This record gives sequence, structure tokens and C-alpha cells, in this order.
Amino acid sequence: MENPTRRACTMRWEEVEPVVRELLDFQISSPEEFRTFINKVTDFFDRVREEHGWLYIKMTVNADKEEFAKAYEEFQKEIVAKLKPYEQKIKEKIVENEHFAPRGYEHMIKVIKNDVELFREENVPLQVKESILSRNYGTIVGNIEVDFEGEKKTLQQLSVYLRDPDRSTRELAWRKRYEGIWEVRDKLNKLFDELKEIRHQQALNAGFSNYRDYMHRLKSRFEYTPEDLYRFHEAVEKEVVPYLVERTKIRQRKLGIESVRPWDTAVDVDGKVLKPFSSVEEFMEKTERALKRLNPTFAERFRLMREKNLLDLENRKGKAPGGYNHTLPKTGAPFIFMNAVGQPGDVRTIFHELGHSMHSFETLSLPVFYRPHRMEVAELASMSLELISMEYWDEFYTDPEDLKKAKIEELEGALYFLPWCMIVDAFQHWIYTNPDHTPKERDEYFAYLMDRFNPGVDWSDLDEEKKTRWLFQLHIFEVPFYYIEYGIAQIGALAIYRNYIEDPEKTLKDYQRFLSVGCSMPVDEVYKTAGIELKFSRDYIREIVDFVAKQIEEIEK
Repeated sequence: MENPTRRACTMRWEEVEPVVRELLDFQISSPEEFRTFINKVTDFFDRVREEHGWLYIKMTVNADKEEFAKAYEEFQKEIVAKLKPYEQKIKEKIVENEHFAPRGYEHMIKVIKNDVELFREENVPLQVKESILSRNYGTIVGNIEVDFEGEKKTLQQLSVYLRDPDRSTRELAWRKRYEGIWEVRDKLNKLFDELKEIRHQQALNAGFSNYRDYMHRLKSRFEYTPEDLYRFHEAVEKEVVPYLVERTKIRQRKLGIESVRPWDTAVDVDGKVLKPFSSVEEFMEKTERALKRLNPTFAERFRLMREKNLLDLENRKGKAPGGYNHTLPKTGAPFIFMNAVGQPGDVRTIFHELGHSMHSFETLSLPVFYRPHRMEVAELASMSLELISMEYWDEFYTDPEDLKKAKIEELEGALYFLPWCMIVDAFQHWIYTNPDHTPKERDEYFAYLMDRFNPGVDWSDLDEEKKTRWLFQLHIFEVPFYYIEYGIAQIGALAIYRNYIEDPEKTLKDYQRFLSVGCSMPVDEVYKTAGIELKFSRDYIREIVDFVAKQIEEIEK
């Protein structure tokens, strides 16, 4: 079969505009016509998103070929930017005709009303500029190369050595990563200041005093407030961090070192490097077998994606870093992109992205506005499948001791992630509510947060490294305020995993029902369909930590 990434993208504005005008001229005078209009809008945006999806895929698969980046940028300017005002008019039309809406569209109208209220024509060019400018982060960081043991290495390639059993190798790799990022430190600070100004201006244009409050509304976060997130930060600080400090002490004792330094956090405490697979073909075979035992429908969908060449999993020169699942509504199946190198993290990543894939499959029949656009919902799907799939990781680790290690690493990792998530979120709260800060003040505030949420790692004599750790975090540059959702979803996923341990059959049914509702109701209601609650309280976080601690204790026996 021909590689689908070679598919030609031919969408032209001259063809798009008449279709949009036709939608705007469509007469709505009954519930049936309202439903027909929503279906027509869904079909139109599906075509645009399919085109956009393939351009993005081709750009990331061929990151070393400038023509693909240019084609993507051209689409952003010629289609996405020009479509924004029309998209707004379509939303206004839906709101104007809400009295014709049949039952089941209430939440959609609430979300669309919010979008209509926040839309400002003068923000469109700013958003396009921001989108194009933010891509410079990947270009700058992706091109960093440093000398390491006689070879040129990228930051991504250096990260592999952070798991090396030799401590001096780990430390050298860790320091070399900073050497690389410091070479472009001024560039990144300048880029971030430009992005901050553009974002702050968007907030002012929309009538907000700061970008934090604007983004909270823009993301339709009706179910919780910024103050709730501050409480979430505190709950993690008080309930998760103390447990992790104790786990870090265990790591210190097992490694036989005086203190756990930043380059000691990823290495296996017994000096063992787990190898879950040795080829991408083997990786796919094992993934399919695990899925078949978990849920035959999931395995069938994965097999379909394999047959349609909708997987690009192996790491190779010329690919963009990272991983993602991209919905392709007209293809009828999503595309998974990742950079597998045969490490345990690859197993975690494939099931994470497959959670998104199963979400894509389940919600294709929903109106476009009800697809999983809220990340608290989308990431719950992916993180839950990560954890549930652990029960079938013996496909990757036939040695029981290796399997234990992989499970402990996954569960510990779920908790170790939370303080970092709070740092990234709290940092952005401060940045955008103090928009006149200097780069020096920014670094100092970040260092304060690193101390506040430190899970027992020794950063002594590394003040400059601690201050600039944020420069490695893509989200801060490219997708502001898209991070706390991971923390919210991580707590939710651990709650689903707790349910799965108690009652696998019921939990899996709840999980599939959750996948099928997409974002057709408020997030707290969506979480209820999954059999859990949306909660940030210290008591609830303590419950989750106690559960994880008990699971780790059981595995370690």
C-alpha cells in the first residue's frame, strides 16, 4: 500500500469560501434543520481538519525538509487564518438559532456562546503570528548539537544517557544538555518575551486584565477556577511531595550515593537497562497481543492502523521529536507518531497515544464541537490506558523481575510527574499575572518553585541550572496553560486504575462509555461516566497517593 504521508494536499481558499458562505446562508427554522446544519458544519470542518492533519503529519515525519514546513505554514495563513472570521460567524449563527436546538445540544451551545463572547477580530492576526512564532522554539531547540564523547549529539539523543548505569556518563550528559540550551538561552528568552507580549495583548483586546484569566475562560474551564488550581498545587505540595521525598531516599540508599542529584533520577537503581523490544515490528506485535488481551476491539483498531500505514513509530534522523495521535476524520482512523528507541518509555508512549486513538474512533460520529477538545478529557483517555495496560506488560517483559521494575517505574513516574506539573502551571500563573517581569525575575521565580516542589533531589551548586530548567519545556513556549490538564487527568487515571484493580470488567465498560461521550457534557459529568470524580482536595489526593503506595508495596514484595 502507498505511504499515506505522500498524499497530495490540494485545498484552496477559492474552493473553501463558497462552502462556508453556503453554510452561512443555510436557513434554520426547525429542530431538524438545526441538526442538519450542525451535521453540515461537522462535515466541512472534518474536511479542513483532515487536510490540516496530513500537512502536520508530513511536516513532522519530514522535519528535515523545509518544503513540508512551508506547506504547513502556507495552510495556516491561507486557510486557517482566513477561516477564523467565518468560523466565528458560524458559531454566531448557532447561538442565534439556539431556540431550535433539540435536546442534547445544551452544553455545546454554552461552549460556543463563550467562544462568541471572547472572539475579537483584532486577535486573529495576533493568533496567527503567535502560532508561527511559537514554532521557532522547536526549530531552535531541535537544531542544538553538542560534543559528547567525540560525537555530535542532539538534546533528545543525550537524554538516553541519563539512564546510563555509569554515574559520570549520566552527569556529563546532563551537563551537556544545559550547555546546549545555554547556547540559545538569549534567543529563547527573546522569543518568549515576544510571545508573552502577543498573548498579553490578546487578553487586553478581549477585555481581561491578564492572559491567565483570559485563557481560563477561552479554555471553557467552567468547572473549576484558578483558585481551585492553587489548591491543587498545595495538595500536591503537602500530600505527594513528602511521599516522593521518602521514595527518593530509597533510591539514594539503593544507588549507594550521598544524595540524589538531578542526573540520578532516571537510572535503574540496580543498574539494569530494560529492553522491552528490539525492533519496531516486534514492538507492534507485542502491543497488538497486549491489546487483544485487554480489549479485542482495541486490538482490531490497532491492526487496522497498521494495515493503513497510519503508524510512524521508530526514531530516525529527519523526524521531529516527541509523539502524538492525530485524528483524521475523513480517513476514519487516527495517525500515531512517536520516536521509539527500545526503552520502557516507548511502551508507555504507545499506550498513551492509543488511548487518544480509541477516543478518536469512539467520537468520530459526534458533532465536531463534541469531539474531545478539552485536554482534561483527552488526557484522561490516554493516561488511563497507560495504567490499565500495565496488567498486560508481560508481553514486553517476560522476566518477572523486569515486569516489576517496569510497573514500579510507571506508578512512581505518575506521582513524580505531579510536582513538575504544578511547577509548570504555577510558573505560568505568575508569568501572565505579572506581565512586566524581567527575564531575571522569571528565572528566580522558577527557582523558587523548583525548591517548593522538590521531591528530595539535591540541586546544591546548580543554581543556574535550576533557574533555567524551564527552557526545556516546550509547552511553556508553544501551548500556554496546556499542562495542568495532565495533572488533573493523572489523578483521574490513577482513580480509574484503582477501579480496574477492583473490578476490571465494570471499569472497562465505564471507560468505553467515557470515551464515547467525548466532550458532550461538562468535564465533571464526563468524569462521572468514567466512574470517578473531578476533585482537587488534599483528602482526595492523599487517597490516591495511599493507593499508589500500597500498589508499589505489593509489587516490591
